[in-house]
Amino acid sequence: MFNFSGITVTMSGLLSVLYAAVAVMIMVVLYHLLFIVVDLRKIMRRMEDTTAQVEALILKPLAILDEAFKWVMDHMNRSKKRKKASSGKKVFDVEEI
Repeated sequence: MFNFSGITVTMSGLLSVLYAAVAVMIMVVLYHLLFIVVDLRKIMRRMEDTTAQVEALILKPLAILDEAFKWVMDHMNRSKKRKKASSGKKVFDVEEI
């Protein structure tokens, strides 16, 4: 038991005040944590959108190159078949549907 400027303070009373202070601090921390989590969700959503845009930006030229290579390969295969056909050999042109 302490006597502080006319107020008697007991250990159980002091402990109760400390418990109340800790409870208030925990509630404040949880409140701030809630806002942090919401902000992180917004940031992650923006990062996903940005990542999708960058992926599309990178994959579009690659898809165009892929189509160009397919066209060149088909053109080369057809020209080989035509050369073989013109040399007197029978070549059948089979196209996939």
